[in-house]
Amino acid sequence: MSVAAVPWGLTRMRHYPEAVVLPAAKVVLDPETQAGRWIGSDGLVVPLTGKHKRSETNKETKAKTSLDGNPDQGSDQEGDTD
Repeated sequence: MSVAAVPWGLTRMRHYPEAVVLPAAKVVLDPETQAGRWIGSDGLVVPLTGKHKRSETNKETKAKTSLDGNPDQGSDQEGDTD
């Protein structure tokens, strides 16, 4: 009788760590900027991190695929930026 081998990936698995429940923050209107400001449960302003930036992975270049060596013209486009 042979014993089935345990898959390698299962030997590396661990339980997720316990989740920490953070107190809720509330949003108040800043009277000067008319923008929302996050206030933590301790009454202090919660600092905001920077905005997400889109990657430039969709940026196409002019490939020289024509027989005469000139770049093909067509669907060249620049990526979106924030």
